[in-house]
Amino acid sequence: MDIGKESVPNYYENFLVYSGEYYSVYFHAETKDSSSVNDYFESCDDVTQASLLFLVKRIADIGRIYDETKFRIEDRQNKIYCFKPKKERFFCFFFKGKKIITMSAYTKKKQKLDRHELKKAVEIRNKYFNE
Repeated sequence: MDIGKESVPNYYENFLVYSGEYYSVYFHAETKDSSSVNDYFESCDDVTQASLLFLVKRIADIGRIYDETKFRIEDRQNKIYCFKPKKERFFCFFFKGKKIITMSAYTKKKQKLDRHELKKAVEIRNKYFNE
């Protein structure tokens, strides 16, 4: 392993959520041992965790989620998608090698999309494609 190649995409390997026939889904990690989106997931109640895991398993095994109330594109330009298990939102994107990276999460408090959270997700996504 090249020391200079230690970039962001190498960190998510420790945070595999589920691997299916079509995709492997990961939580983004800031370091190899730390993931704020994983921490957020673990702080959610059991129903929310089970709902997200159901959606992750579905997209990984079947390749798609047809219900737009549970998974949809939120930013077409940057190709940011969102898992919507309950009132929580988990932003993600599709990455090379049939991987889906879940980058950030928040609890929806209003009817509209939280632009600050979307901006944060876009910045994380850009790191994967610029490194």
